Amino acid sequence: MNEKLSILVDARNVLYRAIYAARITNQYDVKYHYLVILLRQFVNWMGKFKPTSVHVFWDAPRDTVWRRTVLKTYKNRQQSQYVDDISEDLALTTAAAMELFKYLNIRQYIRKQMEADDLIYAAATMLHPYKSIIISTDSDMMQIPFTFNSSSVYDPRKAVEVPIPKYHPALMKSIIGDKADSVDGYYGIGPKKGIMLLENPHHLQEFLELKGRNIYHRNLLLTDLSLCPRLLANKIYIQKTMAESVSFDKGMILETVKKYKLLGLDSEYANLIPPFSKLL
Repeated sequence: MNEKLSILVDARNVLYRAIYAARITNQYDVKYHYLVILLRQFVNWMGKFKPTSVHVFWDAPRDTVWRRTVLKTYKNRQQSQYVDDISEDLALTTAAAMELFKYLNIRQYIRKQMEADDLIYAAATMLHPYKSIIISTDSDMMQIPFTFNSSSVYDPRKAVEVPIPKYHPALMKSIIGDKADSVDGYYGIGPKKGIMLLENPHHLQEFLELKGRNIYHRNLLLTDLSLCPRLLANKIYIQKTMAESVSFDKGMILETVKKYKLLGLDSEYANLIPPFSKLL
């Protein structure tokens, strides 16, 4: 194992994509529970990075996140078929995962009104300068390695570590917005024009003087993780949770398998469960 290397998992992000990808590609087999598919991924990441610890971060319910007080339409995806198709499976698998992880030497984090991004940012600041690998496809995560050279982001969809961008991702989104999160930017400004503005601070200031700064300031608050109004409280919570002991409990693992009917885990138990016993 590498010394003090931590994996930080954006739980809903990876679980969401695991379920969705399995369904649209017809790879889901009724013999296997979605959580088994996710555990395969965890074991793969653990084998690749050899972490000393694994940390899983959950989002608060979307309707309650603090960013909704800044922008009511933030992450408004009610009309998205992509979401509705798997919402029930996502809820059921989340419940099973949160309980099973208690007995797999995994630390879990969730706070009222906080998104996983907020908590992962706080965790990365607490772990620095020790190395952390963030597992997520969320582009907001890229500002963490941009700020802390001890962190990197691994895209599980492409199975690669994501290159650090030239410009701070939050500054870019403050100008062009973020369609994935239903955040509008300045009209007519896309990535190419956004880069041109960031490359010339004088032109950026002239642009903001002409177009107004309201959108810029709002989007910066929505996207810059360092501006989370509860960052200090998040750090305290992270520090406290990291200090708590974790457990690997074979008996409770088997009980959870029975409770949630985790089909397929019994046949793959030898491959999927023992690797977690080595975590600290």
